[in-house]
Amino acid sequence: MAHTALNDDEIQEYFDSPDELDKKIKTLANFIRNAKHFIVYTGAGISTSAGINDFRGPNGVWTARARGFVSSRSTVSNPEPTLTHMTLVELMRNGYLKILVSRNCDGLHLKSGIPIEKIAELHGNRHCEACAKCGKVYYRQTHIDTYEHKTWLTGNKCIEPNCNGPLRCTTVAFSQSMPDICLDRATKESKKCDLSLCMGTSMRVSPACELPCMNLKSGQKMVIVNLQKTPYDNECELRIFARCDEVMTMVMKELNLTIPRYTDLKLWEDTEWMIDFEENWLFR
Repeated sequence: MAHTALNDDEIQEYFDSPDELDKKIKTLANFIRNAKHFIVYTGAGISTSAGINDFRGPNGVWTARARGFVSSRSTVSNPEPTLTHMTLVELMRNGYLKILVSRNCDGLHLKSGIPIEKIAELHGNRHCEACAKCGKVYYRQTHIDTYEHKTWLTGNKCIEPNCNGPLRCTTVAFSQSMPDICLDRATKESKKCDLSLCMGTSMRVSPACELPCMNLKSGQKMVIVNLQKTPYDNECELRIFARCDEVMTMVMKELNLTIPRYTDLKLWEDTEWMIDFEENWLFR
């Protein structure tokens, strides 16, 4: 498959020196303080410390496949949000972060406490099913891992009156189009962005990789935090080679903010949250 044909330069990880990193963190914190429409774009790299493999890293899923090995995405059965996930919650609570655009389908952003109306999950969510007939969405306690690979049907049925339509997994695979409503919203917000922070993403999958730089000609600043090089490194205002958790821990210290501890919100038991989810979680 084309996406497993990785060259050594795509896999190679780079690290800023401590002095370099410290200077860059101060610059990033200053960008965040002065931004009016700050958007974060996240990829698989922010979840590796939760035990979920990325794709193009040295231990990534595609790297393993390219070498003839089989690799699963998750090494833990019930992953929890990372330090990076929790810093984004706090940045949003304090008014810095306006919206979050994610290519991850692991569900950790919602589990961390990010408001549903403040996130666009471009590749769906492994905790969510949607009715192929009426469009009603369902949030589940655990990952939805059982589905028919050609139709993505899970075998469950919609419980809406007079519907009984088949439910399908909402995750988006390669060669599948992204959810129209979700992508449209992410595009609309990206056009207003004056600071984009891309974390844990190789920025090689279109159209998601194009969103963070839509407003560069109007003076938008773009910052990339990723251990591997990306095709957009020469277009960004600031390029940081360091682990996301380390970067965000340092940023929070510069902003004098405390990283909240993760607590299991048991979203599936929260009636108000479930109503909010059904009304605001964007799919097709």
